[in-house]
Amino acid sequence: MNAMDEGLNGLDAGGLFPRLQSRYGLRSDPTAMETPFFPDAQRQHALETLRHLCGFGDLALLLTGAKGAGKTRILAELVRSESARLAFHRLPTASLTSAQALSRELLAIAHHALAGNGAPRDTVHGFFRWSETATRKGQRLVLLVDDADRLPEDVLRLLLNAFRSADSAKAAVPVFAGSDQLVQALGVAGDGGDAPGVYQIHLRPLTREEVRAYLEPRVRQAGGKVEELLSGRNLSRIHELSQGSFGRLKRVTPAVWLDLASPPPARRRLPALYGLRWPALALVLLAVSWWFVSRQYDTVATPVEVAEEPVRERKTISLGPDNPDVLVSTGEGALSATSGRGQQPAQENARVPAPSDRAVGGPSASADAPTVPADELLERAPQPEPEPKPEPDPEPKTESTLEPLPEPEPEPEPEPEPKAEPEPASQAEQGSEVDAGTEAATNEPAAAFQPALADRFEPLAAVRRRDGFTAQYIAGYEEATVVSFLRQHASVPGLRYTRTERGGRPWFVVFYGNYDTRDQARADRASLPRELRQLEPWIRPLANM
Repeated sequence: MNAMDEGLNGLDAGGLFPRLQSRYGLRSDPTAMETPFFPDAQRQHALETLRHLCGFGDLALLLTGAKGAGKTRILAELVRSESARLAFHRLPTASLTSAQALSRELLAIAHHALAGNGAPRDTVHGFFRWSETATRKGQRLVLLVDDADRLPEDVLRLLLNAFRSADSAKAAVPVFAGSDQLVQALGVAGDGGDAPGVYQIHLRPLTREEVRAYLEPRVRQAGGKVEELLSGRNLSRIHELSQGSFGRLKRVTPAVWLDLASPPPARRRLPALYGLRWPALALVLLAVSWWFVSRQYDTVATPVEVAEEPVRERKTISLGPDNPDVLVSTGEGALSATSGRGQQPAQENARVPAPSDRAVGGPSASADAPTVPADELLERAPQPEPEPKPEPDPEPKTESTLEPLPEPEPEPEPEPEPKAEPEPASQAEQGSEVDAGTEAATNEPAAAFQPALADRFEPLAAVRRRDGFTAQYIAGYEEATVVSFLRQHASVPGLRYTRTERGGRPWFVVFYGNYDTRDQARADRASLPRELRQLEPWIRPLANM
């Protein structure tokens, strides 16, 4: 692959562009065009973030990505579009080999306004304090360090620490561009790559559709046929060889169009494994059929609960002069029913007291009292029910072989029922009274701040009480900036903003959603409109807003 990359743009037989011009009739080389700027793959979002944070932020900026991801192109577009209001200064990576070399470069930017006879560390810290005066005059300084991962770690950390020690909202903003190793070199590696005072912007590789979106306007501008040069086969080959990198894309695209790129090696199939495909399929079918039959067996073999029939038991009643109560005995225990007032003596056809006259738990019967089968007198003793007590029956004058039962003692007069006392208030009523009092006590006058978009505003205290993560899209000192952003995306009601404080000044933050994890926050971006999907928000905890 490296050998092919080195020979793609060679000069043999006139170079590759004359061959493209002869074969496809191109007016210019599409891969050499710097314009138009490619906004997809979150490149436009990265550019807008740099514009905003360089002018109004108080963070050091990290622009990271693989080699050839387009970091230098984004820095060039930033300088081209913002030179009118920002003062950009490039620090040459090759010459910044030590802290003393860094101090010399910063003294040259300050035009010897600083004393250069001190230690290099003091000179670097003094430069950032001096740069605050330029911001007060209306033009902020921005230090661009491209390929920053090639610098010594002590130089990088000295530059970052000097920025942090000054007033970061007014001092010169350092912008570091390099590979992902730059995060470890600066010593800010943490959860998600974020650290206090540092903001990272990562450029991901291009997808297949993004490669087409990058090449299509350039092919049209060069006079080529899009259907021929960007066919499905060519596009897949270009994306595979370039690996989503702009640098490799410019080298491999002409070779693919001229059929000079070698095809990918064919995958070798192992004959032994290929011959086992039918036995493996049979095993899968056997396992599926076994599972299906086992499910059917479990359904059929489920036991059905059958209600047991109550056992009919024989009951007996004992009557006698020594036992004024009626005893109904069962197999498990005894059920005694006490006769009511005016009980008649037992005769041959003895009368069983009414259900209302019997009470459960009476005294037990005499052991030598005669017993009469209960089946001749009643079929089943009914359950006691609350009924008014009947009037006592007159004592019959018939003769009986049994001795008469003693007369029952008169029942005491019922005591008058106590008057119902008023019930205390229920807990719910007491709680409502407490809530009403609390609500009246907490109705304090509103704060002096009135949000411009009250329906999109959420207080900072309510936001920090939540758990999980959110996606921050934009932030700034001016409320008009976030209001303009929210009105631009009025079709997304989930975009909210809050008001916090940074450097003693109000700081407005636009955020979206409440997620349990960072991965959920990144995945939910697929449901947003196209303009928001192109942006790359900052996934951060809600409690740290």
